[in-house]
Amino acid sequence: MKLNLFDQKGKKSTKQVEVSDAVFGAKVNKRLLSQYVFVYLSNQREAVAHTKDRSEVSGGGKKPWNQKGTGRARAGSNRSPLWRKGGVTFGPSNERNWKKTMNKKMRKQAMCSALSMLVANDKLKVLETPKFSNEKLTKQAVEMWTSFGSPRKMTIVLAENQPEVLKAFGNLENAQVKLVSELSAYDVLNAGELLIASEALEYTNSWQLSKDETN
Repeated sequence: MKLNLFDQKGKKSTKQVEVSDAVFGAKVNKRLLSQYVFVYLSNQREAVAHTKDRSEVSGGGKKPWNQKGTGRARAGSNRSPLWRKGGVTFGPSNERNWKKTMNKKMRKQAMCSALSMLVANDKLKVLETPKFSNEKLTKQAVEMWTSFGSPRKMTIVLAENQPEVLKAFGNLENAQVKLVSELSAYDVLNAGELLIASEALEYTNSWQLSKDETN
């Protein structure tokens, strides 16, 4: 399939860029995308909340009183959850592991589904590599933003690091710059308007499944 090529002023070029049907024209698997997002967000979680159980609170080295003869209930330790300042039963622990896994084949399919969905919704555009001067970078970024219709969110995907582009969009709240090698399916789904540099398209061929993976 072929996609239109745009310059950084939002003007459509007479040239078109040929892209892989397997990556940009794949069947959208919404169930897989939902699973991918669940796994991705789970892996971002950190077990911060923590309460001490009876093995972690101080004290408890001595039996509070004799087992019999006092008229009081039996007690073996002042670290018991029944006591004030004792351990907590079934409280949150920072040792909980939220990590989940997804195999390489499914991650590739999720990426292709995400890109194909943006193409179908006209939210993905191939961009000539942006070139910014070193003066008034934020102003240049805003001009580029407005030239593409001032979308609610915008993500620019580059083939290699360009510090001036990163700095230019750094002051825009709903804009981000990503390297294609670091792009995930979650970034694509959360991109808003996705502008991918034409030089970065070569890397996207690595996302399509090989013959061994399709069997």
